[in-house]
Amino acid sequence: MNAMSQQHVRVERFGSVERITLARPEKRNAQNKAMLEGLDAGLKRADVDDEVRVVILAADGSCFSAGHDNKELGDDYLQRPTIERYQFEDRYYLEIAMGIRNHSKPVIVQAQGACIAGGFMLAAMADILVASEDAYFADPTVLLGSAAVEVLFHPWALGDRLARDILFTGRKLTAEEAYQRGFVTRLVARDQLEAAAMEIAETIGKAPPFAMQMMKRSLNRNLDSQGYSVMMSAHFDTHQLVHTASKSTASAAERLANFKNIVAGD
Repeated sequence: MNAMSQQHVRVERFGSVERITLARPEKRNAQNKAMLEGLDAGLKRADVDDEVRVVILAADGSCFSAGHDNKELGDDYLQRPTIERYQFEDRYYLEIAMGIRNHSKPVIVQAQGACIAGGFMLAAMADILVASEDAYFADPTVLLGSAAVEVLFHPWALGDRLARDILFTGRKLTAEEAYQRGFVTRLVARDQLEAAAMEIAETIGKAPPFAMQMMKRSLNRNLDSQGYSVMMSAHFDTHQLVHTASKSTASAAERLANFKNIVAGD
């Protein structure tokens, strides 16, 4: 096993499998800028490394990720210039999430505990999502005055009706319900999570890599022919518009307090 670390991210190599681990458990793996830069760097290295055939995205601690680090962003985030917010979120939220989806190698996410907002978004970008029985998924960002997270994967991954349900109400989607809906592809006990993800990765890694990469490309193009990538870009602009409109409504501090109440209730 080869290993390397960046701030809040650990990268390990197991044969043809590269595992990238979110390593900020004391903050419930809240995604700050340093973590996202480390994640992006790990993904890009794996993308061009011919020895890597599969990527696993994992997380230390009790939960996969509680989402973006709103404390780092600050209560004045929505008051910043529109172009500054747009460029930041385009680079760190949209680009990195879509980078997982468009990665040349299959990406497996192993998720436990809370997968909230930005954490839900990262998990949804996986080719294969392995979840423990205690995992749950939620996008209560409407309570922050936001029109969902930056990537509107929900109707594509869950179906339109369920997407409306969880986005309008902010309710949690249990791992069992997500499995029944086909969003979670493998549901396992918590103590089997790491082994289950690795077993799948090793199976994939035995296939001819070029064939696997081209198959993933065709599957992505199938969705893109139906408008997937165009819709993600269009929604991102809508997301930014709602940020601007939110300046004139309830204060950011009030919205953040509402959001924290939901997050803390897991």
